[in-house]
Amino acid sequence: MGTSSIWIAAAAAIVFFWGVGAYNRLVRLRAATRTSFSVLDEQLMRQVVLVQASMPEAFRGGLKTSPGELQDGGTAAWTRLQAASEQFSAALAQARRAATDVPSMASLVMAHEALRAAWAAALVDAVPADAVPSAERLQERWMRQLHQAMPLRAAYNEAAAAYNREIAMFPAWLLAKACGFAPVGSLSRMTEAR
Repeated sequence: MGTSSIWIAAAAAIVFFWGVGAYNRLVRLRAATRTSFSVLDEQLMRQVVLVQASMPEAFRGGLKTSPGELQDGGTAAWTRLQAASEQFSAALAQARRAATDVPSMASLVMAHEALRAAWAAALVDAVPADAVPSAERLQERWMRQLHQAMPLRAAYNEAAAAYNREIAMFPAWLLAKACGFAPVGSLSRMTEAR
């Protein structure tokens, strides 16, 4: 065996072991994003539970009115909140199934914004001044849920950014393309505190 054969074998071994190491790193980073999302998912489900528990009994099982049926302002606000809650639950389930892909995360961000807007409108338009709990108390609970989710969302976004950075770098992007490692979506636009 000649000297050049030894050098070629050594170079091939280095490339092979680098590839195995890089692949394992990508797998670990992707697993970290999924783990971070699963923790955040639990907190986001608490927001759904809060919304559902805050609604009048008549609205907890789904929409109770027909399309086009006349509604007063309070009923319309609760109906919008119920629809936004169902939309957010569906987007969260899709994000859970699709394992953090970009379109699912974008859908989740938009659904969360719709839920936030419907929640704010329901507190103003549908919660009577003498309600127990009051609109202020419900808003405090909502804000507590948002603040509890903030560090979890930040951890997910950091894990997603690290993974996306890694699969974008040469030569790891060659391995990412060959092995089907796709970018993951970020939740950086999700409402922080309103």
